[in-house]
Amino acid sequence: MNLSSHLRHAGFGIALSAIALPAMAQDLPDLREARRLTFAPDGAVEVEYIPDDSVSASDAALLQMDLFQQQIGASVPYYGAVAMAPGMGLQSEATVAGANFHDEDNARAFALAGCEELRRDGPDCVVVMVIRPDGWEPGRALQLNTEATAALRGAYRRMGRPRAMAISDATGQWGIGETGQAAVSECGESDCRVVVID
Repeated sequence: MNLSSHLRHAGFGIALSAIALPAMAQDLPDLREARRLTFAPDGAVEVEYIPDDSVSASDAALLQMDLFQQQIGASVPYYGAVAMAPGMGLQSEATVAGANFHDEDNARAFALAGCEELRRDGPDCVVVMVIRPDGWEPGRALQLNTEATAALRGAYRRMGRPRAMAISDATGQWGIGETGQAAVSECGESDCRVVVID
């Protein structure tokens, strides 16, 4: 592709973006809708144990204890996950929690990657717990972590209009600003995207 061809295609993409952005903004929730879709930042959480045959009986028993699950729920903000190296045991340095993500999938990925970095031997790491807001169901149109939810109901609500909120799914970062571009910039990650706009 020569330079002039590249420039024509780039200009076409910019023109399409200018048309698509207002339409996309209409599909994003505003503050009122976003508050309805999200959970209270200090609300109850559910901790789900995920059984795996490679986990020892003693570790599995501990993971299923109500008191242990309550402690995890109190210390790991949603959305979170705990991964462990079964061959090293639950109390090893390879047990990693991913916390304060905008969804369970990215919390799982973070916990697994961290665990694999620290695993010395034995079977691959497995996710043994997930932490979600109480009442969570799959397929929600908007999911925000604890910090972003608090900001939505606090600093974002107090901002004048126009305003926007952006999040990074991969890292759990978020940002708010007077425009979508400002919110993405404040979010500061390469995968940041606008999720709420007024």
